[in-house]
Amino acid sequence: MSVNAPVKLTIKDYKSELHNDWCAGCVLPSTKIITPLGKRPIAEIRVGDEVLGHDGQFHRVTETMSHEHPATIHHVTVEGLGTVVLTSDHPIYMARIDVVTGQQRFDWIPADEVRVGDEIAYTRAPSSALAAQPRTALIAGGQLHVAVETPAAVDPTTYVIARVVANEVRPYDGMVHNLEVADVHSYVTDVATLHNCGDFGILTSIQMALAQLQLDPDKVAVFSGIGCSGKTPHYINAYGFHTLHGRVLTVATGARLANTKQTVLALGGDGDGYGIGAGYFVGAGRRNVDFAYLVHNNNVYGLTKGQASPTLAKGKKTKSMPEQSIQDGINPVAMAIASGYTFIARAYALEPKYTAGIIARAIEHRGAALVDVLQTCPTYNDLYTKEWYEGADLPEKRSRLYKLEDQGFDGKVKDPTDKKEIIAKKSAAVARSYEDEPIPIGVYYEIDLPTYEDEVFRRIPDLKETPLVEQNAFERDVDPLLEAMR
Repeated sequence: MSVNAPVKLTIKDYKSELHNDWCAGCVLPSTKIITPLGKRPIAEIRVGDEVLGHDGQFHRVTETMSHEHPATIHHVTVEGLGTVVLTSDHPIYMARIDVVTGQQRFDWIPADEVRVGDEIAYTRAPSSALAAQPRTALIAGGQLHVAVETPAAVDPTTYVIARVVANEVRPYDGMVHNLEVADVHSYVTDVATLHNCGDFGILTSIQMALAQLQLDPDKVAVFSGIGCSGKTPHYINAYGFHTLHGRVLTVATGARLANTKQTVLALGGDGDGYGIGAGYFVGAGRRNVDFAYLVHNNNVYGLTKGQASPTLAKGKKTKSMPEQSIQDGINPVAMAIASGYTFIARAYALEPKYTAGIIARAIEHRGAALVDVLQTCPTYNDLYTKEWYEGADLPEKRSRLYKLEDQGFDGKVKDPTDKKEIIAKKSAAVARSYEDEPIPIGVYYEIDLPTYEDEVFRRIPDLKETPLVEQNAFERDVDPLLEAMR
């Protein structure tokens, strides 16, 4: 359900005053960032500016974030380069030797896991001179190059490999900053190459969808569970509720039934929704309450140091896991089909425009809508990275994603009374959901059926005109109810 805004709104109108109040991993305001015009303090970087990414190219800043940080902070000192000061969870690009293959690989490692003697992979600006002469992995043609043999391989880029000589934890009480950078989701300081989080790609997609639909912020309510996605309601200029682990769907259901004039969005991670919240996931689909559920699916529990989530396949092992997963991963699309969701789609966090379009369709759909958003986790999941989705490791580079509509797939049921068509569409959706090379994104299944609210209105017609939240419950005469119960 959606209620249009009275005036023309833009994406900025859906950013809350607290939008810049938190960031996943941050640095000091004075941290120097490499730009085409030289080094600039991160506090002076603005949306639209260009900064150097870990691929050695300049990319546009799409978001700036800052907040107060009254806690400890890491001072990571790199031989020949200097010291970068950052929060404990901020990922740094590190060079490591794979113990199995013996080849060099690059990983994103949180600051609190960096040890003295580890080596960073520092991205040099295309035309800059070396600031120091630390040890290098390979010298070819007078340039410093690192041969990358990793699942997250990047285009050949000039790197400096430098040793960490100190990682000190000190108290801090002041502002810290972070950036969201288009395409590469990374930026380079004068000391280290740093990453940001893919959650902000999904956040931007939500705000774009709300702007696309021109929804009145006062008529939108956003609910979240616990996990990396949990802060999302804080950033959106709408009503928000940060709920309990795995319980977001129950709270969102209650809110929607209490006020059917509100557009309701529910948000959660793959662990929150498909793990501890799996029972509620099934119940929400079966009821077909009119709201959209957006799942941040990155295959790990990112908030608790990267344990395998319910969507990680059997036999897979991320860098945060001591051993391979011994359980099969669940199939969210197939589970949603079986549960009764009437709109089921999949999107990719690093394609915000496409994802925004999918989210907008989910919001406009009447009934329970699931959007499973495939997402990278640069800190803990080194298997399904941006480069992996792009197919950078394949003999011939090609995307590991394809859009269902590009192959003529149509998951919409034309006649909701035709059982054969319903079965055929559901079967086709489930079959597509098991494809993994490449992975389909887009709308898998859609059907127009009566919602839970429709059934409630048939039983209690008064609620259709006057939602429960507007009812005078405190002065209601309950004598007839008591008599009926005698």
